[in-house]
Amino acid sequence: MAIFTPHEAPAKEISALPLMHPGRPIGRDELLKEIYTHLQKNTPVLLYGKEGVGKTAIVAALAAAYTQQAGGVLWLNGDTRPLAALLVRVGRAYNAIEITNAEQPQAMAGAVANLLMQHKPFIVLDGVQDAFVTAQFLEKCVGKLPVVMISTEEIVGNWQSIAVDKLGDMDAATLFKQKGGINNDTHEIDVYGIAKLCKYQPLPIVIASRAMVAAKQTPAQFFNVLDSVIKANAGDSVQGAIASSYRALNNALQGLILLLGATPKGEAGVELLSSAGGAPQDAIDQAMNILSQLYLVERFMRYGQPFYRLHSEVFAFAQSTLKSSNRLGALQAKIQETLLTYVKKYTSVGGVNGDKLATEMENVLATAENASDMGDKSIANQLVTLLLNVDDFVKERGYVYEVLKLRQFGSGSTTAFPAYPQDSLITEDDEYDEDVVIESVGFDDDDDYDDDEYDEEYDEDDEEEELTLFETKDYEGEDEDDSDDLDDGDSEEFVAVRFDDLNLREGMDSNALKADALTNIDVEQLRMALNQAKQHRDTTRQLQILKAIGKVQVKNAKDTEAIVTYSEALQISETANDEDSVLETLDILSALLTKTGNSSAAVMHATRALQMATERNDRETRLSVLLTLGDARQDLGETVEAEQVFSQVLEISRQTGDMQNEALALYKLGYAQLDGGDPEQAIQTWEQARELFKAQGKRDYEGRVLGNLAVAYGELDRWSEAIRYHQTALHIAREVRDVDEEALQLNNLAQAQLNANKLPDALLSYRQALYLAYVSGVKEDIVAGIVDLVRLMMRSNKLLGVCQLLLQDAENYDPNDRDVIALSQSVTDKLSQVGAQGIVQTPVTGSARDYAENAYSLL
Repeated sequence: MAIFTPHEAPAKEISALPLMHPGRPIGRDELLKEIYTHLQKNTPVLLYGKEGVGKTAIVAALAAAYTQQAGGVLWLNGDTRPLAALLVRVGRAYNAIEITNAEQPQAMAGAVANLLMQHKPFIVLDGVQDAFVTAQFLEKCVGKLPVVMISTEEIVGNWQSIAVDKLGDMDAATLFKQKGGINNDTHEIDVYGIAKLCKYQPLPIVIASRAMVAAKQTPAQFFNVLDSVIKANAGDSVQGAIASSYRALNNALQGLILLLGATPKGEAGVELLSSAGGAPQDAIDQAMNILSQLYLVERFMRYGQPFYRLHSEVFAFAQSTLKSSNRLGALQAKIQETLLTYVKKYTSVGGVNGDKLATEMENVLATAENASDMGDKSIANQLVTLLLNVDDFVKERGYVYEVLKLRQFGSGSTTAFPAYPQDSLITEDDEYDEDVVIESVGFDDDDDYDDDEYDEEYDEDDEEEELTLFETKDYEGEDEDDSDDLDDGDSEEFVAVRFDDLNLREGMDSNALKADALTNIDVEQLRMALNQAKQHRDTTRQLQILKAIGKVQVKNAKDTEAIVTYSEALQISETANDEDSVLETLDILSALLTKTGNSSAAVMHATRALQMATERNDRETRLSVLLTLGDARQDLGETVEAEQVFSQVLEISRQTGDMQNEALALYKLGYAQLDGGDPEQAIQTWEQARELFKAQGKRDYEGRVLGNLAVAYGELDRWSEAIRYHQTALHIAREVRDVDEEALQLNNLAQAQLNANKLPDALLSYRQALYLAYVSGVKEDIVAGIVDLVRLMMRSNKLLGVCQLLLQDAENYDPNDRDVIALSQSVTDKLSQVGAQGIVQTPVTGSARDYAENAYSLL
C-alpha cells in the first residue's frame, strides 16, 4: 500500500489546519476563557452566530493551542450529515480501512470511538446543521474528548451553546487599525465610522481594512466609498465590504473570484482552477496570494499543493454577481467539464494519482449531486466508471462510501443504496449477514433516525407498501415470494389502474397521448401503475408509463420533474437495448435540458442523439436534435459553433424542401450572428425568415422576427428604424394576443425611444409595459418595471412625487430589492432639494397600477 497522509488527518501544527489561521482574535479573550472552561469539564461547546461574526477565528485560536498536543486537531469542514459519512471521514483521517471499507459504516461506531480514544484529538465540527446526527456522534463515538461545534443557528442538544455576537466598538476599531496598518490616532473618528458601517462584525472589518490599504486611501476617503457601496447593497455591511474590495480588483483577480464562485462549494485546488481558467498554476497561486491577503480567499495546502476556499459570504457574493450577469450556468458548465477531464487524467492507465483525486473528491461528489438534482445522471455515472477503473485508490484511500453515493446519484433512486441505510446506527455487537438483502427496516424508540429523513430516504419502500391498497390479481400456481420469476406475460394481469381511462391502452405507444388528452390525467394514478410495473419488472410498460408521465409534466410546465422522468426512461431504454426509445428519449431530454438552462448536459445528450439519428438516416429526428444542439451551444456562449449547427439545419432543410425548418433555422441563425457581433448579417438572415413565416401564415413568428430586426438595428444605432420595427412587432403581438411578447416589445420600444432621446414616448411605453407586468402578477417584473420607469422619471424634478408613489408600491412587492431601496433614498433626497427651491410636483391620483393602466388605455 502506498504511503500517504489524508487531508482529513489531524493537524499537528498550525500550518496543517484546513484554513488560514488569522491569529489571536481581538476582543474575544473572555469568550475564549468561557469555551476553555467548558472543555476542561468535558462539556462539548456549540458556537453559533451569523456568517462573518468570527466564529471560525475563535475556534482557530483554540485549535492553534491544541495542535501542540499529541492528538492534534481533527477539523472536519462542511456538513456533518449523514452519520455514515461522518464516521467514514473520521476513519479516513486515520487510514482506518476497516471503517472506510465497511459495508455498514453505522456499525463501525464502536471502532470509531476506539480510534478517537486512542489518538485523543481536539475535535472541531465546522458546519453543524443536524442536532440528532451530532448527538449520536458525540454519544457513541466521542466520549469525553474536547469538542467544539460551529453553526450559524443555535441547535439544541446535550452541549453548551454559546452565541458569538459582534465586537464592541473599541475592539472593532482596534481590529480595523491592526489589519489596516494604522499606528496612530490621527484617523480615529473615521476608523470608528468605518467600524460602525461594518456593524462591528469582524469579517467586513478585516475585508474593508485590507481593501483600504490596497486602494491606498485614507480612512476618510475609504469611509465615503464604503458608505456608498453599503447603501447600494441595501445596508448589508458584509456584502458591501466584499463589493468595495471586489470593485477595486483588476479583471484577472475578479475573474478568479468568479471562477472559484462557480465551483460547487466555492473551493478548489490550484490545478483545477488553472485548467478551468487557462492560466499557469504559478500565476493562479500568485493571484490567490493577493486575494488571501485581502481576506477574500482562504489559501492553505492540501497534499503539498495550494488549495483555495471562499468564505461563505464571498461565495454568495460571487454567485450573485455571476447570476446577475447571466454567466453562472456557463461557468459552472466549464468547471464541470474541467473536473471530468481532471478525473479522467488521473484515473487513466499510467497516470493514476491518488493525491490529485483526493484533493477534488468533495467537488466530484458535489458536482454529481448538483447534476443529478437537475436530472442529469450521466455525470455521476461517468465519474463512477472512471473511479472504478482505479479500484485500489478507492479502497486504499477510503472512498468506497463516496463511490456508492455517486452510484446513487447516477441511478436516480430516492432510496439510500443498500449498503448504507440512512443514519440507522448499528452497534458492533449486532449480527449482519452480508448475503442477506434487507428489504425493510424496523425501528424502535432508540434507533437513530429522523422522521423527515426517513420519509425522504425510503420513498420507494413506502410506494411498494401502498400497492397493497389497490386491487391486484393473484397469480395461480405462484407464491408471493416467487414474484421474481414473473415473465413478460405476467404483466398483462395488471388491473390496479385502468389504462383505457388514461388513453393509454395495451399496445398503444405513449405518443398516442396527445396534448388535449393530458389535461385530466392523474399523475399519481400513473405512478401507481409504474410502481406495479416495477414490482413485476415489466420494462415495456415502465417505459410506456414513464413517457406518459413525462408528457403530462411537460404539458403542466413541470420541466425539471420531466427531466427526472425522461432520465429514468433513458436508463431503462439503454438497459433494454431499445435504440428507438433511446433516440426518442435523448431528443426530448436534450430539449428539456436546454429549456431549463442545463446546456452542457444538453450538448452531451444531443451529440449522442445526433450520431444515432445520422447512423439511422432519421432526417426528422436529426433536424430536431440539431436545432436543440444549436440552442444549447448558443446558451453556452459558443456562437461560432451555434452558427455552424444552424447553418447545417438550413442546408438540409433547403435540400429537402422543408420550408418550415428552413424558416426556423434562419430565425435561430440570426440570433447566433447577432451574438457573434454581426448585426448586418443577422438583419439579412431575419429578413429571409420573415418572408418565409409570412408565407406560412405564422403571424406570431413574423412578429418575433420584426422585434429581432429592431434589436439588430439598435445595435447599429439606427434608432428610427428600430422604433418602427418594435412598433410593428408590438402591433402583431397584440393581434395574436401574446401578452409576454407584447410586454417584451413595449420594454424594448421604450429603450429604443430612450436612446433616440424621445423621452415622452419612452415614458409612455414604460408605463404601458408596467401595466402588463401588473396584469401578469409576476413580482420581479413589476419591481423591474417600476425601477426602469423611475430611473427615467427622475430626470424631471416635477415627477418625483409620482416616483415616490411607484417606489412605495415596489416596496410592497419586494422591500429588500436593492435598486428600490437606493432609488427611494435618492428620490427622498432630491425631493428635499427641489422642495426648498419651490418646485411643484405633478399631481397624481389613484394607485401606481392606475398610473400604468391610464397609459395602457391609450394603445
